[in-house]
Amino acid sequence: MRLILLPFLLILFAACGKGIEQETQETIDVALTYLTDGKCTEAIDALEAIDRQNTNGVYLQVLASAYACRAGYNELDFIAIDVPTINTTSASLLFKSISILSLSDETEADSAEYADFRTALNVLLNSNGAPKPSQVARTVAFGVRRSGDMGVQLLFLSVVELGKFLNYYGNVNSVGAKGMGGGASTCFINYTDPRAQAVIAGNFGGACVSNTGGHADLSFAAANLAIAKRRICEGLVLFNNIVDILDNIDLSTNPSLSTFTRISTTINAYKAPAVAAGLGPLLETTSQSDCETAMVDPTQFNNMQYLYSLLYESGLQ
Repeated sequence: MRLILLPFLLILFAACGKGIEQETQETIDVALTYLTDGKCTEAIDALEAIDRQNTNGVYLQVLASAYACRAGYNELDFIAIDVPTINTTSASLLFKSISILSLSDETEADSAEYADFRTALNVLLNSNGAPKPSQVARTVAFGVRRSGDMGVQLLFLSVVELGKFLNYYGNVNSVGAKGMGGGASTCFINYTDPRAQAVIAGNFGGACVSNTGGHADLSFAAANLAIAKRRICEGLVLFNNIVDILDNIDLSTNPSLSTFTRISTTINAYKAPAVAAGLGPLLETTSQSDCETAMVDPTQFNNMQYLYSLLYESGLQ
C-alpha cells in the first residue's frame, strides 16, 4: 500500500508546486498543438480548464484564435484570399466587399459561428480591465509590441465578424447588393425616428426605400426588443472598435497591411457627417454593455436609428 501511495503523493505534490505561469505556459503549448492539428474545441477546452489569464497577452491571443478556429477562421487564408478583395475606393464599395468575404455568408441570427467570433473578440476586447475597450488601454496593459499584435488580430477578426453582420442583416446577394439576398428585408431596421426616415425618403439607403423594410431579427416588436437592441449594438460596436484600432495603431511599417490603412482613410471620411450631426458619442462607444445601457434611453434609441440610417443604410447599397 505504501509503495503505491508514495509515487501518487510525489506526483500530487509536484503538480501542486507548479506556479501559475508554468501551468499557463504548458496549457498554451498544449492548445497550440491542438490548433496545429485543427482540433479547435480541444484547444478551447484546454485553455478554459484553467482560470482566464487576463494579464497574459499570449494566452488571450491563443484563446481568441481557438474560438475563431472553431468558427472556421484561418488567418493565413484571410490575408491571402479575403484581404485582396476588400475595396476601399468608397464606403459603399468597402461595406459591399466586406459583406461577401469567404466567411461572411450567414443564414441565421446568432449562429454558432457568429457566436464563436463574438467570444473571440470579447476575449481580447475585455482583456485590459479598462472601463471600455480601446487600443490605447491595451497598450497600457500589455505594452506596445504585444498590444500591437492583439490589435491586428482584433482588426482581422472584427472585419470578418462585420462581414457576417452585413451579410445577414443587410440581406445581401452574392455580389453584396443589400436587400437582394434570400430574405424579405430591404433595410436593417424599421425606422421610427424622423431624421432616419428623412434619410430613407431621400433615397440615400439604396434598396432601403421604406421604413417598414427592416430585418425581422432586428424587429422592435416588444417580444424581440431587448434582443434587437443587443444585435444593433453589436453592429455599432464592431464598427467602432475597428475605427479605434485603426486610429491608434501604426500599420505603416507592414506593406501587407496597407489595405487597412486605406480602410481607415475611407471610414473616417465617411463617418464625418454622422459626427457633425451630433452622433459622435455613439461612434465612440466601444463597449457592448455601455451601448445596450444607452439604448434604454428613448433619445439614444432614436439617435441609434439615425446613425444606422447614415452608417449602414447609406453605406451598404
